[in-house]
Amino acid sequence: MLYAKYIRLVEDHAEDLTKQWISEIKNCPATKSYRDMPDELLWNRIYDLYKRLHVWILQNDPGDAKTAEHYLKLGRERAKEGLPLSEVTYALILSRVVLWRYIINQGVISNSFDLQQAFEFFQKVNNFFDKAIYLVCIGHESSHSNKDEGIKKDEFVKETINSITRWLIR
Repeated sequence: MLYAKYIRLVEDHAEDLTKQWISEIKNCPATKSYRDMPDELLWNRIYDLYKRLHVWILQNDPGDAKTAEHYLKLGRERAKEGLPLSEVTYALILSRVVLWRYIINQGVISNSFDLQQAFEFFQKVNNFFDKAIYLVCIGHESSHSNKDEGIKKDEFVKETINSITRWLIR
């Protein structure tokens, strides 16, 4: 795998990344609802993503069912907590920004081959976060409507995955 060193860097420094994300989220004007949340709660929300990045990005789940279920559920949970969808979305965007900034600041890109690997990794990370954000939005929205009440959970997940697959393949 060409970008294993970037995954290792993120996973090995998950604590640093988590601390940076918490600082960003609490000081960002776009995430005001997160300011009064306890650091421990915020830690639990993001640390696992950084620590298990390889699982999320390189999983052998061709239909992305596990990822879809996780992020749909996350969206519903954040809606039940009363967090605005815009802030939940921006929190995910910030986690990607913190990750990429951390990699750049570590000085591990020193030649054109490293740069190529970094771009490939960044593309993989972006695809993952794009899907995660979309799924969180679907989950958040579905918690406010009755539109999916008649749809079984598995059917809803499958329908959502199919829409993502068509979107990403184009």
